[in-house]
Amino acid sequence: MSLTKKWKLILASLSFAFFTACAGGSNGGGDDGYAGDDEGTESVSGGSGKKSSAPKEVVDENKLKKTEDEAMAATEENHKLRKEIFEAKNKLGIPVERPDAE
Repeated sequence: MSLTKKWKLILASLSFAFFTACAGGSNGGGDDGYAGDDEGTESVSGGSGKKSSAPKEVVDENKLKKTEDEAMAATEENHKLRKEIFEAKNKLGIPVERPDAE
């Protein structure tokens, strides 16, 4: 076997080992950050046995309402700013470009 074929074989085997290690890191076993059943906790996925990478945040009604109010306020502010820009363009004589409805 020639030297170049040996290097290609070594490179191929190292690449395979690297990709196998990377793929195993995200889906593989291990106890990194996992609280077992003996501690009285359940997995976030509803007890199906799958581990999650981060615990999901619990959302209550107050937090949901607060977020909804913030979104509505941002939407109203956006609408007002767009209206001001439209009026300023009209006063200055700048043509107002409307997006094509396609």
